[in-house]
Amino acid sequence: MAATENFPLRAESRRHWLKTGGAAFFGSALAAGARESGDEEAELTDPSPESPVRMMYNENPVHSSKVRAAMTAAFEEANSYSYFRAVGELKEILAELNGVTPAHIVVGAGSTEVLRVTALHLMQKLPVHQRRIAAVSPGYEGMNRYAENLGAKITRVPVQPNFSPNLDGLAAAVEDGAAILNLCNPNNPTGVIVPEKTLTPFCRKMAAKTFVFVDEAYHEFVTNPEYGSMLPLAKEGLPVMVTRTFSKMFGLAGTRIGYGIGSPDLVSELEAVQTGTINIIAIRAAMAALKDEDFQRRSLESNEEAKAILFKELAAMGRQVTKGEGNFVFFHTGMPIQEFEKKMFAKGFWVGRPFPPYLDWCRLSMSTPMRMKQFCAALGEVLAK
Repeated sequence: MAATENFPLRAESRRHWLKTGGAAFFGSALAAGARESGDEEAELTDPSPESPVRMMYNENPVHSSKVRAAMTAAFEEANSYSYFRAVGELKEILAELNGVTPAHIVVGAGSTEVLRVTALHLMQKLPVHQRRIAAVSPGYEGMNRYAENLGAKITRVPVQPNFSPNLDGLAAAVEDGAAILNLCNPNNPTGVIVPEKTLTPFCRKMAAKTFVFVDEAYHEFVTNPEYGSMLPLAKEGLPVMVTRTFSKMFGLAGTRIGYGIGSPDLVSELEAVQTGTINIIAIRAAMAALKDEDFQRRSLESNEEAKAILFKELAAMGRQVTKGEGNFVFFHTGMPIQEFEKKMFAKGFWVGRPFPPYLDWCRLSMSTPMRMKQFCAALGEVLAK
């Protein structure tokens, strides 16, 4: 029998494997594209249907060696229930970063779990006929679809012609009895922000009538000085929940970790109905990503350069596009999105899905600047036909 088939490994052999071969194995699973310089990126294969560039889920194409090292080191803790203590450590870091106490922080399997648990907690308090949510359309549907499974009715308020949320329409839905106001700022998929000077008084007014949920998944990517977080309202103790994620700027979409900030009483209630826990590798990765300021800087710079390349190309083509403030751009293709998807995939680019009613628009996730140049070349060929 070959040596590689002599399992189980002895304890010292397992530790050696994790630090040498195991690290390489798990490192490769993090993707061949885990590069930290443009020179290395040039060695990547050309886009093709067999090896498409991922531009559909708003993932961060930039990677951090410090985060990978933290994940590898965390395997030493994987045999223990060390996540109990580690979650507390992460909460302390997040609390200091956001100017709150750890009791204001709920950590979940991505911000998606936080928004779902929030919907579950608030909806189950109400009779079915009162389970109503007011939401932007098109917008992030994670909470809406989960709540619909709980019997909730979703009032989807269409965005305005300039793609900004219709605040008057949302206010009317709240007046009509919505138990939750569900917002995403910047909005996903349009990428448009509601300026802080407008959104803060609006949310304060709505919080006097309903629960306000603000998804800030793309918070770290925003460069527009008119943007502002709704975190101050949550700090005041208003019925407001703000969520953030490690899936976007921090490049940890596959590990599933995010958090929400709300009143300590609300957080305590949400934690009581959570059904799972966060794994130690995700926790250590999140802590390392928060500390790696160089990684965050490179991610933001790469994203801004990639968007500039795309905006220039779309302007030259005369295509309508929104001023996206996240790591994605929403633009008019002039053809059904399913047809556009198929044609771009044939060129080696995996692009976004339908967002009704804008079925001839594409939400495109940013890749690296080099990949964006390749995408623009392919885009010109597809849209010229």
